Amino acid sequence: MENSQTGKKGTLRVSESVIVTIAKNAALEIDGVYKIPSKSFRIKSLLSSPSDPCDIRVSMTEGVCALSVPIVIKSGYNSVTVSEQIQERVKSAVQSMTGVTVAKVDVTVSDVYFDTSENA
Repeated sequence: MENSQTGKKGTLRVSESVIVTIAKNAALEIDGVYKIPSKSFRIKSLLSSPSDPCDIRVSMTEGVCALSVPIVIKSGYNSVTVSEQIQERVKSAVQSMTGVTVAKVDVTVSDVYFDTSENA
């Protein structure tokens, strides 16, 4: 899937994998995010998936993007605050770097990371 925009000088095409990469990097910049979970292993995904195996989903409708971003949050961080920061950062990064309008960014906290090395 890719998004195309036609301008005065030609056409710009942005692939879904570019949007995923931008969203992933923007989300990982937020303090309290431990990681973005990987997709579950499927044989079909080996043949058709881009090189980045993260589980961020992008849907495009009439040139408008909606993203679903799962995260693993670090213990001790407020999930609502971290999620709101991710929503703002991802939307801003995708829109400014691609020109694609982002309608919404859904964030799912899929796990909590407890750093056991601090207690040892």
